[in-house]
Amino acid sequence: MESKFKQYIVTDSATLVGRLSILRNKTQLELINLKDFFESAEIRDTPQFVNILFYISSKVLESEHNKIREQLKNNPLILARFILNADLGYEGYKNTEIEDDLIFGILPEITSDLHLSKTFANGFLHLHMITDQFDLLHKINTAKYEINRLTRIGISLANEKDFDKLLREILYSAREICNADSGSLYLVEQDDIGFVRNLRFKISALSIDTEEFILPINKSSIAGYVAETGKVLNIQDVYDLPEDAAFSFNGNFDILSNYHTKSMLVVPMKGHRGDVVGVLQLINRKRNFNQKLTMEQMKGDEIQPFDDYSTQLVLGVAGQAAVAIQNNYLIREIETLFEGFVTASVNAIEARDPTTSGHSFRVAILTVGLAETLDRADFGKYKDTKFSKEQLKEIRYASLLHDFGKVGVREKVLVKAKKLEDLEIGLIDWRFRYLKKDFESKLNLRKVEYLKKHGHTGYSDFEKAIEFEFNEECKRLSSMFQIISQSNEPSILEEANSQFLEEIAKMQYITTEGENLELISPYEFGFLTIKKGSLDFDERKEIESHVEHTFQFLSKIPWTSDLKMVPTIAHAHHEKLNGTGYPRGLSGEDIPIQSRIMTISDIFDALTDQDRPYKKAVPVDRALDILEMEAKENHLDGDLLKVFVESKVWEKLNHQGHLK
Repeated sequence: MESKFKQYIVTDSATLVGRLSILRNKTQLELINLKDFFESAEIRDTPQFVNILFYISSKVLESEHNKIREQLKNNPLILARFILNADLGYEGYKNTEIEDDLIFGILPEITSDLHLSKTFANGFLHLHMITDQFDLLHKINTAKYEINRLTRIGISLANEKDFDKLLREILYSAREICNADSGSLYLVEQDDIGFVRNLRFKISALSIDTEEFILPINKSSIAGYVAETGKVLNIQDVYDLPEDAAFSFNGNFDILSNYHTKSMLVVPMKGHRGDVVGVLQLINRKRNFNQKLTMEQMKGDEIQPFDDYSTQLVLGVAGQAAVAIQNNYLIREIETLFEGFVTASVNAIEARDPTTSGHSFRVAILTVGLAETLDRADFGKYKDTKFSKEQLKEIRYASLLHDFGKVGVREKVLVKAKKLEDLEIGLIDWRFRYLKKDFESKLNLRKVEYLKKHGHTGYSDFEKAIEFEFNEECKRLSSMFQIISQSNEPSILEEANSQFLEEIAKMQYITTEGENLELISPYEFGFLTIKKGSLDFDERKEIESHVEHTFQFLSKIPWTSDLKMVPTIAHAHHEKLNGTGYPRGLSGEDIPIQSRIMTISDIFDALTDQDRPYKKAVPVDRALDILEMEAKENHLDGDLLKVFVESKVWEKLNHQGHLK
């Protein structure tokens, strides 16, 4: 009867050795006396289960039971049962510290050797069943624990969005699950069309200042071998490789880090299609993951080879890691794709009005800059306001797309620089040209009539009078057109010009067909008398509608949960704290703080941006003064403006290359 556990018979009987000769020939067991049991370090410090049958007399039991019980209590890996050398009716053991269930049998001295051997055989069989049960429960609990660990690792890897943190988490999890002292992680790189190009070293568990480097994917290096073949390498000692090994170990890392690599487990990280996306290289398996190893221990027996069970666990981590890496790649590709879509959308809108080129990008920089500053602030009204990384991304997208609705505004309104279009002001100019020519024709007719009636007598003086009259009329018409031209500018309309326009609007002229027409039509008069800017009421409403168009467009995009506020933030960037903004007339705290931040950035950039046909750029100081006035009139948030001014957020435009 072979046993994987050590088994002993502890006895006070001098004759037992001879009586159990049959049993000892069939099984491996050792007989020791009670004194050796108390003193044996091999039994006391055993790292595994020990099966012991006590064969002692009732007298010894009654005198030594306390000491025996204490020894068993201090050594939980000792599984013991008692066969008492006493009369069959003996019950004295009930008065000792030995529990009833530890008494396996009572055999009197007259018991035959065969019966004695069978009793001992049954006793050890009983202990074997108990230890097997313990061993099975241990394996089950270990398996449950490892499954839970793998599940937790999988959840952790799936939830990590930061790529660098993900790689560190993968390496740490792989090391922890197999008690590896150190390790490295490599990623397979592909070219633009998807062909595998090389293997890039990303991180090491050692604290060494090593930059990323690339390895060819071939069998010359250990990591390259695994990447090319997709096979696992389990090496007991990297300095004692087989002579026929295709790969070699590079000991430079050991030299640089004052380390000694011995055992190594290198596994491929394979994606769902079986393609290798990376390589995990685990180094120096130890008994306890938290154990700190000395150089002597690394070179000695403290370093163990990686067993098959550890290999299977690491392969489980590697599989989850590959999926997490590919998911991260996919997320980054989607983000890059969406980033390109946003950039293309902004460029498409700004291409309709080149004079505002770069406005959306600058507003995004200013808005995110103010939000980041606010997030770090430890004073003021908003010192408790914090923005997560996802919220800052949400703010950036809302800022980039805040004017996208201008795609729904007619281009003639969107880029309108003056009150009347060039064609319309040109038409008025031709009317004045016609008046000059008409007046000139009438004067020429008067000259002809004079010559017919008086001849050349006094004609020279008459001609000079006619020329003077013509020049005066031309000056009068030019002055009138100059007033019209001045009034056509988007600047504030002067009261004097407004009165002159009313006079001009009453004037008529007669066409060659004899038709009476206004010098400026009611339509033209209506635009020329706009008090400020170049847009009339309807056109201004059309411009303002871009906010609603933006919201409608952005609302149709299936935003992820961490970007769901983008449409709402962009929708409110023209609202004012006192409720006089548009499109919904929100006020106070009903306006999202992200929108209130964007409002400041939007106005600042509109004021300080390059000269435009309808307005001149103002210096930063003047722009800040205008913003202060807006805050005093309760149009924008004064507390946010204070942070904007004190932190000089606009300097971020220079730092990021958006010079104006």
